[in-house]
Amino acid sequence: MPIIKIQFESGVSNANKDLFTRSYIEDSVTIMEFDTRLRKYKGDDGSKLKIKWGECYKVDINELSTMYNAIKYRFILAKGAYSDSNGNRIFFTPNIEEVSTAQHISKSVVRLACYLAVICGVSLRNIATILTHLFLIDTTKSSVERWINEVGSSLPSEEEILKKLMAIQMPSECNIDGYYPMGTDNCVMVIKDELDRILITQEVNSENKEDAKKFLQKIKELGINIIYAFSDYSKSYIEPIKEVFPEAKFQADHFHTVKNIWKNLKDTY
Repeated sequence: MPIIKIQFESGVSNANKDLFTRSYIEDSVTIMEFDTRLRKYKGDDGSKLKIKWGECYKVDINELSTMYNAIKYRFILAKGAYSDSNGNRIFFTPNIEEVSTAQHISKSVVRLACYLAVICGVSLRNIATILTHLFLIDTTKSSVERWINEVGSSLPSEEEILKKLMAIQMPSECNIDGYYPMGTDNCVMVIKDELDRILITQEVNSENKEDAKKFLQKIKELGINIIYAFSDYSKSYIEPIKEVFPEAKFQADHFHTVKNIWKNLKDTY
């Protein structure tokens, strides 16, 4: 069994440094091994717990790989038991950061699948192909669909997400545009801020002034005051911006400006 002397770094290894034991190659797969019994577990008073461990078992977690070999995290798990201050017997299973032992994948795999589906509009079958052949994680369309559904079911509302983004940094600029994602004939209006964060989205039948006005009014009611606004040259967005944020300075976004300049240059020559 070839031992890897240089430790790989990842979100999982960084979050579980105190559990890491070794890295090695097994059947052409890179294994990073962690032992949950190594952690110094503490009670409510901060003192070290005296834990008795039950029978051990191993769980392999798939990780994204950009190397020749696939990468797996191997976690050694066991049920632990200790006595609390009142003498009660407490049983527990150690918590592991950045992985899902139920899905046998790291959270980075789930994040990539959601990003490809939601942001890039890649089909589920193609996502499974990308994960299998590019990142060496043998998966299926149904698995990817299940991951995305599980993430979506636990998401906060769009208003709560927006408030969290506002708490990190209050937006002062917005770019509103319409997109037609794969799988639907409807338009999705999107508002981004100066940090290129998607603040909020809204699905409508088509790009129109009334829906755009309601959309902008919604972020205003949530406490966002726009100073600078960007959009294409469509009246569906220009007029609502001026009505909802009359003090905002409007500018056509760079993409459409360059696109129109290039179009006129081609027409000229």
